[in-house]
Amino acid sequence: MDFFRKQSHSYKNWVTIAQRVAEVGFCSTTVFCSIFIFLTIFGVKRNFGSYKYLLILFPAVGIFFATVELILYPNVHSFNAGYFYYSTRRPFGVGIEIVTVLMAFYTSIYASTICMLAVQFVYRYWAIFDETKLRFFKGWKFLFCVAYSVIVGAQWGLSMYFFNQMDDYSDHYMRDELLYRYDLNITEIARLCLVSYNADGSLRWRNISATIDMNIFMIVQYSIVIYCAVVMYHKMEEKLKMLSVSLRKLHKQFYKTLILQIFTPTLCLFSPVVFIIYLPLFDLKVSIPTGMFLCAFTLYPALDAMIVMYIVTDYRKAAKQMLKKVLDWIDEILRLNELPVDGPTNAPTKETALGSKVWA
Repeated sequence: MDFFRKQSHSYKNWVTIAQRVAEVGFCSTTVFCSIFIFLTIFGVKRNFGSYKYLLILFPAVGIFFATVELILYPNVHSFNAGYFYYSTRRPFGVGIEIVTVLMAFYTSIYASTICMLAVQFVYRYWAIFDETKLRFFKGWKFLFCVAYSVIVGAQWGLSMYFFNQMDDYSDHYMRDELLYRYDLNITEIARLCLVSYNADGSLRWRNISATIDMNIFMIVQYSIVIYCAVVMYHKMEEKLKMLSVSLRKLHKQFYKTLILQIFTPTLCLFSPVVFIIYLPLFDLKVSIPTGMFLCAFTLYPALDAMIVMYIVTDYRKAAKQMLKKVLDWIDEILRLNELPVDGPTNAPTKETALGSKVWA
């Protein structure tokens, strides 16, 4: 388990790589999610009902999530029985305490994202098995879905902020490691820290409370996703027989989308966080730049948008039509630029010709 400790002592290169990936994630998320939102509002002709609001809200939050990451460049380092969550940035010249609050807010957006994913699965489940419950997504009641995501996100962020505050023990535990690996003085950066055990081996319950809190909410959301997916897999075919061919095809396409939306967030959203928050409990003698896993967060919204646009026929058709219009517009501009520009001619005008006759 001393593999990482035997490597080059500096992890600055990993930080640079993570930042470059975050920048790529921001650009790809901004582009693909913006296209997806545009197609949902203006391109797709089919009426998706209240599901349209979820289709717009999810990528919009994804763009916001990627933007916050680009501003903060948060990083995580796992060391033995703890992890150190920090940012060296001072956006807009704010102080360390404000940056620390923004770091907690960043984790809130993450939690809200996985909540909205669970809400999408619930909608698709009810759309197939109990359409009467879709009333909870209509009109002002849709705000309940938003409120649920916001409340869970706020709970996560507050837990991260209050339970993982630095104290003398965590400060001493991480100080030399951060100086050695990143050449950082931890008193000069915004930071939050978890150390699972005291020097005598007893649990540090305040820090452990953050792990318990995050674990509960993550299990709840992931259980909702898995339950809805499994039930739809086993019972969807029978229910879809009662629908029209076009609706049957649409539900199947969205189901395929949701299945891919299980594997993609599992790899990009759930797995990195599970690894980071559980690793300290084993108190292994490791030193890992786990911040490199966070850069996967900004890639997920782009991947999610591409999955929907590729699988759902309505989006493919709308995307092709939009691309054709763009290409036609570019072609028209190029044709105009290629037209010859007529210079001044010496041909007499009507007025000149008349004048010549008079003087003659």
